[in-house]
Amino acid sequence: MKRLLTLALFPLLSQFACDAPGTESESETTDTEVESDSTGAEPARDGSRPNLAIGEAEPAAATPLRAKALGRMRNAAKFFHDNVARHGGYAWHHNATNLSERWGDIQLDDDQIMIQSPGTADVTIAFVEAALADPATPALKTYAKDAAMALRHGQVKSGGWRLYADFKPTPTLKACYLNTTASCSCGGCKFSVYDDQVTQLALVAMMRTDQLFGFADTALSGSSAYARARVETSQYPTHGGFPQGFAGPVAARPALQASYPPSIGTACGLANCYANAYGNEYWDDPTLNDNLASAFVEMLYWARQVYPAQATTYQAMLTAYGDFLRRAQMPQPQPAWAQQYDIQMQPRWARSWEVPAIAGQESQDVMWALLRLYQLDPGVPANRAAVGTALAYLETVDHANDTSIHRYIELDDTSPANVGFFTVNPGGYPVRFSQAPPTYQNYGWEGPSQLAALRAEYDRLASDTTVMKRSCQKLRADTAQAVDAAVNNERWITSYGPGGPRSGATPGDYLDTATFTRNLRTLAEFVVRTTTDCVAWNY
Repeated sequence: MKRLLTLALFPLLSQFACDAPGTESESETTDTEVESDSTGAEPARDGSRPNLAIGEAEPAAATPLRAKALGRMRNAAKFFHDNVARHGGYAWHHNATNLSERWGDIQLDDDQIMIQSPGTADVTIAFVEAALADPATPALKTYAKDAAMALRHGQVKSGGWRLYADFKPTPTLKACYLNTTASCSCGGCKFSVYDDQVTQLALVAMMRTDQLFGFADTALSGSSAYARARVETSQYPTHGGFPQGFAGPVAARPALQASYPPSIGTACGLANCYANAYGNEYWDDPTLNDNLASAFVEMLYWARQVYPAQATTYQAMLTAYGDFLRRAQMPQPQPAWAQQYDIQMQPRWARSWEVPAIAGQESQDVMWALLRLYQLDPGVPANRAAVGTALAYLETVDHANDTSIHRYIELDDTSPANVGFFTVNPGGYPVRFSQAPPTYQNYGWEGPSQLAALRAEYDRLASDTTVMKRSCQKLRADTAQAVDAAVNNERWITSYGPGGPRSGATPGDYLDTATFTRNLRTLAEFVVRTTTDCVAWNY
């Protein structure tokens, strides 16, 4: 399974508290659609608006920002749906001049789509939020349904989703598809994937689209219900954690507190010495890899919100998961989290370069998840307290002027030589430490430190447990950027040099799904919040 260090596109990861509107005030504008010629540019002689070259700056506009945001949102959604979608779904990167050149983590043909973020699930959520922000444009609901139906096609019989979906009668990206595969003989293709947030995001997208259509579409409702029933049986009973994926119900595990694995000797660190002997594969063990903690919390939160008749079930799952996250916190002297645990709740090896260690990125994500759980239920102060303990430790090991955090920190060893090590294991175990980046580059050996933002949110929640929001000032700036960057008021272009967006891709201009979803959700948020808490920012 490919491991990308992606951040889920959920509000809890916003690093800005909502500030009060400024003193400036603008009158509200109506929610009328702004066409592509609404920027104030001088029209051509035939009355049409001249096209802008890719990358050309847009002329200054006199229209209010909210009206422009509505227009860009409608135009961009229509362009992406009408031109970029294949079977209703999307890749990660789409060549702007040859839309049949499509890339996920591999090159895709016109019958293949990405489920994994930033793929079709993310686009579905963005369309749902645009439709909710702009009910006067019913086409937005259609776009959301088309994307959700593409997700439905990719749903597998075990209940969840895999990284890709293939629409060919005989798929080359094989999977045991729930609605189209008659006989499943492809082994692992029956496996629903949690890794890389695949099933979590797809289910959130399906649930929110089901709600958008008033639970009246039987295909959407059926897909959601089928997935939720199987997700319920994929959480370890008693234990509360989740594996990297599931093919069926998982067995109960004891609710153990995390502990350090045994060392073979005292002359080397635990990552060096710990024997690689396990009774089962790592993907069947509890994992926190690639921001899964916040993804699980948001999946269960939306299940509780969208289906209140089953709220008790989903709240119990949330509570159990919070209990697991607190137990998974390592004891002193390193009260943070590992990437992977074994049946004894000790950090374990996964792949040959994924060592039992403190994991910087995963620890940050767990802290966001625990703060979100505390925000949802301040009656469990232990969730916030665990974050305070972890911050006190992790703030001593981030580096590069507190802007980066190491992927791995050796267990039970705080010596500087073993903070921020690389694992380069072409010949197997034990791990070899290196001060230079490894030859295997397709991995995030260090990442941005979010500790300052986490500390700010930890402090804020001491007295304010409202939902964390982007500040109005930041939202306005992000909206203005999205509005101004839209080429021809309908698409956002990312230019790639000789390497292209992926190895083997043609260099040049691409329509990136991550950029589209980020900007569309920003525009939708701005449209909504300029009628609520950010009314002074409507210009």
